Amino acid sequence: MKFKEASRNGNMVPLHTCIFSDQLTPILAYRCLVKEGDLEGPSFVFESVVPGSQDSTVGRYSIVGAQPCMEVVAKENKVITLDHEEGLRTEELVQDPMVIPRRIAEGWKPQLIDELPDIFCGGWVGFYSHDMVRSVEKKKLPFSKVLDDDRNIADIHLALYDDVIVFDHVEQKVHVIHWVRLNLHSSVEKAFVNGMKRLEILLSRVQDIDPPKLSPGLVESHIQGFGSSLSKSNMASAAYKKGVVQAKQHILAGEIFPNWLSQCFERRTFADPFEVYRAFRVVNPSPFMVYLQARGCILVASSQEILMHAKKVKARELTDEREEPRRGAYGGGVGSVSFTGDKKIALNHRTIVFPTGNRYDTLFSYKDDKLRREWIAYFQAGDAIVADAVAEEKQRDCESESKAAALAHAVDLAEAVFVKK
Repeated sequence: MKFKEASRNGNMVPLHTCIFSDQLTPILAYRCLVKEGDLEGPSFVFESVVPGSQDSTVGRYSIVGAQPCMEVVAKENKVITLDHEEGLRTEELVQDPMVIPRRIAEGWKPQLIDELPDIFCGGWVGFYSHDMVRSVEKKKLPFSKVLDDDRNIADIHLALYDDVIVFDHVEQKVHVIHWVRLNLHSSVEKAFVNGMKRLEILLSRVQDIDPPKLSPGLVESHIQGFGSSLSKSNMASAAYKKGVVQAKQHILAGEIFPNWLSQCFERRTFADPFEVYRAFRVVNPSPFMVYLQARGCILVASSQEILMHAKKVKARELTDEREEPRRGAYGGGVGSVSFTGDKKIALNHRTIVFPTGNRYDTLFSYKDDKLRREWIAYFQAGDAIVADAVAEEKQRDCESESKAAALAHAVDLAEAVFVKK
């Protein structure tokens, strides 16, 4: 038995089954796991190209997960760990919040099986914010100097998924995976029996005899001709251009090179975040696409698959001076760290942030057959400032079709297809 053999060498073993994908899509699988209206529970959809195929815009893999067994949420130096298996909540103050997930993973000895696809199959999924570099540069970039966060978004949210569904669009297969943690069971036999029950439950949820209904959406009549809907920004055009000029002065002085200057646009919509993600997949396909429900916010994002390294301290100080409010998830990272330690972290530069916290200035719509709430979508865009940058061009780049406008068009399409149908 493969499970028993693997358990001799490790304490985390995957159980796996595989089905045809001809009657299931990643979007439908997600809706089977996360019911419409559940916009608070941590969950995700990742869509990714084959490693090394960066020129492709069509992803080979889609990965879906919901109901994590554990979460780590950090705001500045305060870290809350939520263990849903044990029913435990702990709170700590630490210098570096990332020591907590590393500590949790210290005793892991995961074993792989040949049947698993060569992509993320379980582990940590989440995001970390632009401000988490302050945990490394404590003296020069202390949290005490950071701007107020009017959206109240966590600096780190990591959720641990031991149930994962992986679509292989090349082989037309769906891999259904459950990881068994042997330390939670009194014997290998009991661990196997319980693990098989969990796997069967997961499989049954995506093979529901009465699958959820999804709005089909007529794309052809709406995908062309959207105008710019970038109306409300946290930075006036003149202020952004002034920031470009100031950044160039610091570059010429040899203090920084280059500098990234961004601005945040705000948009209200009755399209819910998952509808926006469905539209985003159409108007802006990318090698790495993300729909992530986290504590306090939902991210809709696309990116090149780039591992993030920290910015220069001086550049970050200038960002603090010129931009407000906090960037939050924008400029940070989003992605996964598998049970085996493989990292796939993308830079958060094309991201829509939907805060899920309570607000008292949003509307409700009763026009169609379901109650709709008004969402506030934040999309931030910027550009690298170099010594010969032209301020007017950089301002236009922020609002361009490849940046903020592409995000706004996803909202436009979602409204046209799902809200105003």
